[in-house]
Amino acid sequence: MKGVSDSWSGTATASVLGILIVVALVFALARYLEWSSDTNVTEFISRTEAAAAASTPIVPLNRRTACEHGRKSPLVLSVPLE
Repeated sequence: MKGVSDSWSGTATASVLGILIVVALVFALARYLEWSSDTNVTEFISRTEAAAAASTPIVPLNRRTACEHGRKSPLVLSVPLE
């Protein structure tokens, strides 16, 4: 019967070792995904800030602009108040 006991012992050792390897791989994958996500968020924020800075108008909107559209008076709609 000693052979059957050795067989079960070897199977249990292999199973525990396999479970530990799977747990280590899952932990490594989770850490990689967290790192990758943080990197992508940082890159997205920096690109968004750069795009927002590039699209900021140089001339304030409440002043006249050099284009003809800016020199025209705005259209006024007359609506009776009664």
